[in-house]
Amino acid sequence: MHTHTLAPLDTAMDVVRDERSEVAAERDAFAALADRIADCPARSPPMAPDHDAGATVKGVGVSSVGSAVDVDPSERLRRAYRETVMRVDHYDAVYDESLFENAATELGADLATALRGGVPFSPAFKSKLHDAVTDARAERERFLERLRTEMESLTAARETLGDVVDTVPRDGSTPSPRIDELRRRCDDVGRERQEVLRAQFRSAPDGLYEYLYRDQSWTYPVLNVVATLVADLDGLRRIDDAGGFG
Repeated sequence: MHTHTLAPLDTAMDVVRDERSEVAAERDAFAALADRIADCPARSPPMAPDHDAGATVKGVGVSSVGSAVDVDPSERLRRAYRETVMRVDHYDAVYDESLFENAATELGADLATALRGGVPFSPAFKSKLHDAVTDARAERERFLERLRTEMESLTAARETLGDVVDTVPRDGSTPSPRIDELRRRCDDVGRERQEVLRAQFRSAPDGLYEYLYRDQSWTYPVLNVVATLVADLDGLRRIDDAGGFG
């Protein structure tokens, strides 16, 4: 047997490692954005005096955030979004979206529209925006947990299946009892992996593996390697039963 049989596992571990790095950066970016929003003082729009109810008050539609000069808080919020969410290293390569397109996906269409301006930065709006950003951060945190589970599963499978590959000589000369033992180890890895898959599907049946391994010829790396090794071991068993190894 050859170590190239394990290539799907090595590739999968690289994929998950890169994904974890990107998701962690996004989580931290949304956390930073939430802090920036929390630092913005919210103010309710000023009311016109009763004795001058018919007058038009310039700028009433947009309350100030900070000083009176800071008339439109949406610019401050857009700047915060660009300096946090849109500044992660992989943003252009992965998303390549405008601020408003990305905000619509992450925060919802209404909040994305509000970021264009003209919406008072009231306590209610601030709370709604902060909650949406916090939810985006929490979503990354949950995804990181699923990626941690995936990496642990891949690492354990790689260790066991690597031992199987290393145990069989390159010429395949292995007695049947030893082949049967190795096959049981492969079957055990397959069963453990199925349990991980079922748990992941129960927690969020959202196509995790199709997403992670979309650029590969396989979707389930552990099961792919297990199937290959089992087929190879069954072939060696038939050779040994026919007296080919002695």
